Amino acid sequence: MSESHCPGQDMRYWTPDDIFDVICPECQNEIEFWKDEPIRVCSRCKKEILNPRIDLSCTDWCKSSNACVGRRK
Repeated sequence: MSESHCPGQDMRYWTPDDIFDVICPECQNEIEFWKDEPIRVCSRCKKEILNPRIDLSCTDWCKSSNACVGRRK
């Protein structure tokens, strides 16, 4: 696997729980998230919704994290 490719984003290792629905707190619309999406825009009210399940702890140890999500800290 190349150095710039994140193994956590390799969909071969995803489970059905890695794609899930969240209810928009503004208008109650259902929004589909994929586990690696930090933000989605509600199609109904256009509010930006943060992914409540996103886990970026991999950026603490992954040498490709700057290319993946930008600098942290």
